[in-house]
Amino acid sequence: MEAFPAVANLDDGESMGEGHLWILERVEGVPLRFMLQDDGRLVFGDENRRLDPRSAPPAISPAIDAVQSGFDRGALRQAVADVSAVTFYGIATCQHRIEYDWEALPDFVGYDVLSTTRDGLLTPDAANAIFERLGLTPAPALEREVRADAVSPDRYSFPESRWADTTVAGVRLADKHGWRGRLDNPDLPSEPTASFADAEAAARALVTDDHRSAFEAGETVDRLRDRLAREHRAELSIAGIDPDSKAFRSAVARALQGA
Repeated sequence: MEAFPAVANLDDGESMGEGHLWILERVEGVPLRFMLQDDGRLVFGDENRRLDPRSAPPAISPAIDAVQSGFDRGALRQAVADVSAVTFYGIATCQHRIEYDWEALPDFVGYDVLSTTRDGLLTPDAANAIFERLGLTPAPALEREVRADAVSPDRYSFPESRWADTTVAGVRLADKHGWRGRLDNPDLPSEPTASFADAEAAARALVTDDHRSAFEAGETVDRLRDRLAREHRAELSIAGIDPDSKAFRSAVARALQGA
């Protein structure tokens, strides 16, 4: 599995790409990469290390589950001779500052595909098509085939997000020669606030009737805990509550049972 590609920060005056660009919505979350091994197993990693799906942080577990269940292994085998030569990059979507429509927002959003047999990153149009073909959601293309010299970072007007009632968190830019860049929206909402005294108080505040209905219908405590960790990641972090702790899981279980 290959490392994440370098991304130029245009806010810091780094160089722009060449030719024509695709401009994609940058969705908030945690970077996630994966590849398919010859034995059919998917291998995952964050920016720094490989992740064991059985012990991954709860906030990104929904993204791993979504890839595990949605990824069309057969389609990739038909498309390439060596599946292990391809690495996929995206975002495990979870709360930072923007309040997305969590039911509508996919758990995983794909940005890039790298093939070592093709000497690097695929073009943005090819990556977009591959994610769709393999059953995953690509990042929304806000603009396609925009001349690089027509993009002015200091005058860029950020559009509305596909999945939130506000402007996008930022944009990702990609040319057809392997360059990738980002431009962050300076007018993001304020960081969420939280006043949970402990894990018990957090679970009581965050578990809703919808969660209890899902639990009664057969959803597991772990999956519902992961859902809470994804949708309230920033709030739990600010309150100093570890969603991977036994205390939080036990508190969620009690709240789901109405205790």
